[in-house]
Amino acid sequence: MSVALLMNALIYASMLVLMAEAHTLTYLTSDAFNLTVGPVAAIGAYLGFTLTKILGLQLYLSLPAAFTVCSLAGILCHLLVVEPLLRRGRDPVLLTLALIGAGVLLTGFVKIYAHRLLFAGGIWANTFMLRGYDFMAGWVPGVFIVSTVITLASVLFHERLFNRTLFGASLRAVAENADLAMVQGVNPARIRLLSWALAGGLAGLAGAYGSIWFRASTEMGPVLMTGVLAGCLLGGVTSIRGAAVGGLTLGVLEIVSVVWGQRVFGVWIAEYRPIVPIAVIALTMLLKPQGLLGHKREKKSDKVLELLINLHNRILRT
Repeated sequence: MSVALLMNALIYASMLVLMAEAHTLTYLTSDAFNLTVGPVAAIGAYLGFTLTKILGLQLYLSLPAAFTVCSLAGILCHLLVVEPLLRRGRDPVLLTLALIGAGVLLTGFVKIYAHRLLFAGGIWANTFMLRGYDFMAGWVPGVFIVSTVITLASVLFHERLFNRTLFGASLRAVAENADLAMVQGVNPARIRLLSWALAGGLAGLAGAYGSIWFRASTEMGPVLMTGVLAGCLLGGVTSIRGAAVGGLTLGVLEIVSVVWGQRVFGVWIAEYRPIVPIAVIALTMLLKPQGLLGHKREKKSDKVLELLINLHNRILRT
């Protein structure tokens, strides 16, 4: 495996890790598959295009901007779709269908924006790549360094968030039993809101730096979702660590297998790239439905109570 191929695979894998973490954050609190992660990542990519190519700002200024704007997009998805349905007691299947609709709507907004740029300003934005705006550190592209740092920081941040903070304990409590968590003083709606805000920011961040190295398009949201779901299922949809492991594994596997397939069968094999995550989904569901690091979620009141009491005591001691 060449160094260039490995770097490409790791950049793509880092995108999947962030988006898989975003999906897991919302899945834990909402019990539904979040099909808006990919479209929100597309919003981050197009925000990077706008700031860099149209407004002429420095490329990496788009990363904090994408995190902020896409956090707002995540909040809107929660307030307009998720929370109203949860308050009405709708089941996860209906909520997932609603999120599919929200994802289609977000993708439609991205397409409208791209067409608006073309017809109003003569700017082609249906597909683009910002690689020419990146810096080089010797022979290493800047996006590889930045994406690696962001991914490692995200994994460490979530590890500490889940195990060392009141928010992490509250999130896990809501995931176990939202009603009992509310009795113990946790506001499930607020925890869900913060989870969706963080998830939106992570997805937007992944889309923003992903468009630096890979070709972005108006269809990138739905395309990315296949890989995100495969990574989440492979690692375990109930585990943040599993999201990181699954995203990294799926990202490297997808890029490497397609490149090797092109060398063996020809460039036409790239058209069948979605087969890789689909095959991973099928094999995971067949052989290990809970994923590599996932676990069966049980509504155990004593576990929730113990979790909250232990964390409150730890915080009081510090």
